[in-house]
Amino acid sequence: MQKTTTTIASSTAMTKSTDMTKSTDMTKSTTMAKSTITAKSTATATKASTSKETRRRPTQARSKKRVDAILSAAKSLISEKGSAQLKIHDIADRAEVTPASIYQYFPSKNAITLALAQDTFDNAFSSLSNNLPATSSKLEACFVLQEMIEQYYQAYLDDPAMLDIWVSVSADKSMQDLDIEDSRRHAELIFSCIKQYYDEALWEKLSQVGFLLSHMAGSAVRMALSVDEAEARALIDSFKSLINPASIDSMLQLDVKS
Repeated sequence: MQKTTTTIASSTAMTKSTDMTKSTDMTKSTTMAKSTITAKSTATATKASTSKETRRRPTQARSKKRVDAILSAAKSLISEKGSAQLKIHDIADRAEVTPASIYQYFPSKNAITLALAQDTFDNAFSSLSNNLPATSSKLEACFVLQEMIEQYYQAYLDDPAMLDIWVSVSADKSMQDLDIEDSRRHAELIFSCIKQYYDEALWEKLSQVGFLLSHMAGSAVRMALSVDEAEARALIDSFKSLINPASIDSMLQLDVKS
């Protein structure tokens, strides 16, 4: 009788243990499923948010011509009225297309201003990279870098709509990403211009210095464009004077000869 009771008790304990294990497994499975669904939903939402301002790239010649007309019209309107007054219908009238045609390539007005910023960055970079001269000394390389800053400043002066565009979308994450990407590209130019005058062991840090100088140059130029001409000239010249062998050596924490 005692043996039977022990067997029943053991069987009951095993059943409870099995039920608890199944319940725990089901809970874990449900939690993992919910976690997976949440992760997928978050990823989908992020992707949707990112693609919201994505510009559709034209592939056919006629489509490219239409996009160029839209961007040209938008830029001229910004020069005349400012980006705050930019309207899709006005762009359509100026470009001689329908508003629906604009939305085929640009999901919003913001996407148009971002495209204009990207085009301006690309044009300025191409101009600088295609005209980068060879140098024979560290001092000469610094003179070339100073000239790069001057050319970048002149590119903004020649394109007054660009400052308005930059200000209007500067808080936009996509614009911030474009600005960082543009700084990295110019940093590569700086690095390629001066790396030959430094030991290879310093190249990684030199690349970081180039990135910093590149981003500071962009900020200095936009600051100069926000003040009167005389002060702007003084600001640009002051920043250019910082680009010299002693300053770069100091940023690399090298011994600077007095």
